[in-house]
Amino acid sequence: ALEKDLPEFLAPDSPTRRVGAPPAEGFSTLRHRKKMLSLDNTYVADELRQWDQRCRKGLVDADEISYFAELKIDGVSVNLVYEDGLLRHGVLRGDGVFGEDVTSNIRTIRAIPLRLRGDGAPGILEARGEIFMSRRDFIAMNRERQEGGFDLFANPRNATAGTLKTLDPEVVAKRKLLFFAHSLGDAGSVLFSSQKDFLERIKAWGLPVNPYSRVCESIGDVLDYCAYWQDKRDTLDYEIDGIVVKIDSLSAQARLGQTQKSPRWAVAYKFPARQATTKIRNISVSVGRTGVLTPVAELEPVSCAGVLISNATLHNFDEIERLDVRVGDRV
Repeated sequence: ALEKDLPEFLAPDSPTRRVGAPPAEGFSTLRHRKKMLSLDNTYVADELRQWDQRCRKGLVDADEISYFAELKIDGVSVNLVYEDGLLRHGVLRGDGVFGEDVTSNIRTIRAIPLRLRGDGAPGILEARGEIFMSRRDFIAMNRERQEGGFDLFANPRNATAGTLKTLDPEVVAKRKLLFFAHSLGDAGSVLFSSQKDFLERIKAWGLPVNPYSRVCESIGDVLDYCAYWQDKRDTLDYEIDGIVVKIDSLSAQARLGQTQKSPRWAVAYKFPARQATTKIRNISVSVGRTGVLTPVAELEPVSCAGVLISNATLHNFDEIERLDVRVGDRV
């Protein structure tokens, strides 16, 4: 009420700016100050060792090389732009050069600060990271959608992507999206010595970072870290699909450079896809409040990705016919 009566005192980081923007008619695009690259993927230990050897050849006269290993969050990449400590833009990756400006939606995510705190933040800061949804919130949201007769999201990443492109910020605010920062875009003249230094400093400025990232002194340590989290991934309340490995030193990163699409100093070690097999006990039909009929396969409960699955949507009757799904089938 005070802001309405005295609009000259409306602060750009006021809590009232979190929600309340009118629904958008569409999103404009913005150019990233620095290109958002994609990562090359590796799938086995030998490929990770080969990447390590390529880095060592490129840094032939360097001192000991250390690595920074991070959980690869299965979410949606975003570029946060802060000017003089205030959040000005939240832009999706897009094609790496231009991305959709979804600032009105980004403002509703409480994990993302509207104003950086403390001292030392650069006048311009591009902080890249991943927006994602917890498993718990994903399951609860899909349960509500099923009861309401709406289509279900296939997985948390799909739900996050759909949410960020929703034109109504109030819908976004209700979905409890989360955020971890992981990469530097542009920071003007402010310098960081390493990936570890960058993450520690932006954490002090109020940006959330993943607590499980760490420095590894050898590629053997990196492989141990990958093996540990491949085994423990289901203990997390969010999805990860691998490990991102970076050369820790930012000066070494600059020397290695990049290709047209990917940095030479970073790589993603991807986990194998997870699967489970079970049996269809029955096929029932749920009726939504709008009268939409959704066929659902009732399964013998099976654990997969840390979730006990006992039902799976069959989407529609055309899909049942296409797959020839029947009671008693193994799926």
